[in-house]
Amino acid sequence: MFPRLSDRAASIVYIALVLAVALGTANIAEGLLLAFSPLLVVLVMMLVVTREGHRRAGWRPLGMTRLGLRYWPFALLATAGVSALAIVGVALAGAGSLTARSGDWLQSLLVLCITGPILAFAEEIGWRGYLQPRLEFLGERRAMLVVGAVWICWHLPYILLTPYYHAEGQRALVLILFGGTVVAFSFLFGYLRIRSGSVWPAVLAHFAHNASFAVLATYVITTDHPVLVNEYLAGDTGLFVLVGTAACAIALARRGATEMTAFRGRPTPHPDVRPADG
Repeated sequence: MFPRLSDRAASIVYIALVLAVALGTANIAEGLLLAFSPLLVVLVMMLVVTREGHRRAGWRPLGMTRLGLRYWPFALLATAGVSALAIVGVALAGAGSLTARSGDWLQSLLVLCITGPILAFAEEIGWRGYLQPRLEFLGERRAMLVVGAVWICWHLPYILLTPYYHAEGQRALVLILFGGTVVAFSFLFGYLRIRSGSVWPAVLAHFAHNASFAVLATYVITTDHPVLVNEYLAGDTGLFVLVGTAACAIALARRGATEMTAFRGRPTPHPDVRPADG
């Protein structure tokens, strides 16, 4: 339909479509269609609107052809590690205690391990695979900030119009913590996408975060103050997670800046000088 659509125009169309789908599907199947909407809108953009997906090369900018294995350990530490530290912080603060969970936890864990990566991919292929590269004309930081703002708005129908997500706690405080944490994640996942040249570290980080907070908060910690722990402190967007995620994003940004400075400082070899063998 529009094969020469600019990145600016494509990003605007994508944002408008994904937010419209989110608003219209928040209450359908407990938000399942909303969860897949970033992927579904990518398919609409690639196959119908710009038709880039009719060529193999059109899929390359989504970052699926490289694994980015070098950044997988950091992706895990910056998400699952931060969630674990948040739970430990809650326990040390006396707001909860660590206990072993009884019941059929293995079945729940298996379901989480199967569905979790699929849902993480469905989001990340939209946010970091499709949208972020098309916002590069704004610059790295502004692009990640815009993606974070869109990510927040995409969640809002699910938070405000349904009882399934962040339904407890003081609404204004929950939304402030949620917004801050989502922006921090947008920078963390965004830097993973940029440094690795791949969407897969962001997918792994997204899944690891969702899985770790679900396992740790639901299955390991018991508390007499569930709202304090699960919404304000150590939930998926609690204060401890916000601070830890922001610290990891800053560390990754500085690491990238250091590597770039070192690269620029390397002497350029003379064209007639061949590198030594080995």
